[in-house]
Amino acid sequence: MSLDPDESLAQIEEDVRRSNERAAQMPAFEAAIAAVRGSASSPARDVYVQVDGQGRVQSLRLGETALARGAQRLASDIIAVIVAAEKDAQTATLDAVTELLGPTDPILEQLRTPDAR
Repeated sequence: MSLDPDESLAQIEEDVRRSNERAAQMPAFEAAIAAVRGSASSPARDVYVQVDGQGRVQSLRLGETALARGAQRLASDIIAVIVAAEKDAQTATLDAVTELLGPTDPILEQLRTPDAR
């Protein structure tokens, strides 16, 4: 099957146009990702964590009542709150990218896949 030269040229021009559009969106995309924060608190509200868009802990606050539960329980609570904050950050990332690139952009599927991070 041979390709029509005019169709081939039109397809190449369309691919270049889409690539240029994507390149123009990258600074806004990077800024949106950099601005993402996720947060969560323990049920007793005495453990609070904030993470960035990659899930790195940015802030950790512990109340006196959290300290009174003992080391093992506190460690477990901190891990649980970090996991919840990471999920919050992932949701915020998906929302920001959807708003910027649209709901059908292929990058959304990559962001939904745990290995994409």
